[in-house]
Amino acid sequence: MKTIFTTAVLFASSILLNTTDAAAWRTCDGKKVKWGSNNVTMRASNVSFPSGSSYLSALQTVISRVNDNPSPFNFSLQTGDTSVKFDNGQNETWFTNDSDALDGAPAVAFTWSHCYWLFGWHYGIDEVDVVFNNNVSYTSSNNKSSSWTYGGSFRPFRATATHEFGHAMGLLHENRYYNIMGQDWDHIHANGNSTRAYLGEDAANGSVILYGTNPNYMEDVSLTHHKYLGTSGEYSTHQLTRLYNSSGGNLSRFGNSGEWVYRVNKGQTVRLELTAENNGKNSQSPAMGYYISTNTIISTADRRIGTGSLSLNRNVPYTFQRTLTIPSDLNSGQYYAIGAIIDYNNAISESTGTNNATYIRIYVN
Repeated sequence: MKTIFTTAVLFASSILLNTTDAAAWRTCDGKKVKWGSNNVTMRASNVSFPSGSSYLSALQTVISRVNDNPSPFNFSLQTGDTSVKFDNGQNETWFTNDSDALDGAPAVAFTWSHCYWLFGWHYGIDEVDVVFNNNVSYTSSNNKSSSWTYGGSFRPFRATATHEFGHAMGLLHENRYYNIMGQDWDHIHANGNSTRAYLGEDAANGSVILYGTNPNYMEDVSLTHHKYLGTSGEYSTHQLTRLYNSSGGNLSRFGNSGEWVYRVNKGQTVRLELTAENNGKNSQSPAMGYYISTNTIISTADRRIGTGSLSLNRNVPYTFQRTLTIPSDLNSGQYYAIGAIIDYNNAISESTGTNNATYIRIYVN
């Protein structure tokens, strides 16, 4: 997505882009350009997000996910806004058909900020309007089969909205890591048939860099079967993690329902690749459980085939491999899933546990 920042600058401008840490943000005379308050109200258009609609529900979920960060910053959402407008002193969100304003982008976070010298530097964000392109084929659903990410026909609204509200917080695009501020539609968690858009470790760390740490307890670890692929301009690109043979070589695979399915043999040693994230306040060393399932929902009720642990600081997502053995008593010609659960013993008191498990599909020869 191309996100446009409209910045009001008075007198001597000194707005720069910071990229020294994992996250990125603007600076003014070396100071972070951010909100002056830790609570910012966003107003949702009653036309775009009418009461009881699936898109209002999706937007409310996005606000909750962005607020689930280890800093004290959060958004409040007011619904029923009857008059949305750029640069009117209110932070608003709506859908529009104005392709000129969006310049072809699926969504834009228009940001007005100030940076000027008047007996000292003055800087900060003044207003943000998050606008979505009405001509984009969005889905408000979290159904995996409808999403681009898994071969569906629709762009996941929740992932795109999370990206834009990351901008509204003060974060800029990121192209160095698996990150919601990069390519958003495949920065997503899945376990079973549902997807879950989320802020992620890199952006969570950015929230702390901008606003400090939350004085209250806030911990969250997660797993995903996506990873960093490379750079496309300002954006990171992502791909699915893989299953390798014992030497790290590629296994035979085929596509099915928008996902890769890996062919394995009974008793074969494989390397499972996943990405772990620490989205919380403090460093963690979560216990890992590894499982075989007859479906794509990995749970502690499934057959456990290994354990381990990880050491996770809060900064950069960690893509890792774990060597495991395919059980010898599986049925030939049957689909299974091999996967993992982070903090499978529930030792960490997390803000959410719905992002702890994920999978890769396999087919037994």
